[in-house]
Amino acid sequence: MNADNILTFLHLLAAFWYVMGLAAVQLPLVRGWHSGDLTVQAAFEEASHYQGVLLVPRAIAAGASGLFLWAQMGYNLLTTGWLLALERLYLAWACGRAKLAPPQARRVGCFSPDLEQALADNVPLVFGGLATLLVPVMTHLSVFKLF
Repeated sequence: MNADNILTFLHLLAAFWYVMGLAAVQLPLVRGWHSGDLTVQAAFEEASHYQGVLLVPRAIAAGASGLFLWAQMGYNLLTTGWLLALERLYLAWACGRAKLAPPQARRVGCFSPDLEQALADNVPLVFGGLATLLVPVMTHLSVFKLF
């Protein structure tokens, strides 16, 4: 087993973990936005927790392992066209992700200003949807190396 195989395995593992983290954040967000029940809207706290525990570390692991993999395989990280596009998509996701303010409504028992603001803001859903759509695009760039 050589370094290329090990790095490929680690990168694929990190990519799967990233997708699991993305699902762990997106599902509670969608559930919270579509519910009128305060206990279910506490799903925002769950999504915020999973973003810090699962999504962000997995995205960092996927990005780092990808850079190590492509460098090990001899690709120039600054001049290879498809790799530059992949890096820009990754950075667009990293710069665009939005954190949720943890709502206090579950403890108070009514709608708090934080919760009302979180419900009025669709940015986390939009960026989460874009991140979900970027996964197949980034995979396609990595596999087929179009340019």
